[in-house]
Amino acid sequence: MKTHTFVSITAVAALSGIVLMFSAQHADASPRNPIMLADAGMNMGGMDMQGINKQAASVTHHGTGTVKKIAAGMVTLAHGPIASLQWPAMTMSFKLKDAALAKGIKAGDVVDFELVQSGKDYMVTRLQTSGK
Repeated sequence: MKTHTFVSITAVAALSGIVLMFSAQHADASPRNPIMLADAGMNMGGMDMQGINKQAASVTHHGTGTVKKIAAGMVTLAHGPIASLQWPAMTMSFKLKDAALAKGIKAGDVVDFELVQSGKDYMVTRLQTSGK
């Protein structure tokens, strides 16, 4: 009985080793192997990147600019460089976090503003005339 048990365990172990070795050889060539995908320049477009967005959304960027237009919860600003984003001076439209941010502000006003990343865009979270 002991011999039979020993032979059975040895046979199972040997077969397990062969199966693992065989599957490892095929896994390396598999198009689903993570290493193969990384080497092939994997397209990560479908991956869940929510953690990255949460981190980016927590960073507040500061700028100064001139209001060009305010309409429908949006503000168009001709802003100076924004160092934290490595943006040069340019004119851009941004969504306002709250339309009330634009209360009392009109085209031509020089403003200080803050923005955060919202998805792929940036949203103004603070907007006030300079010097206030």
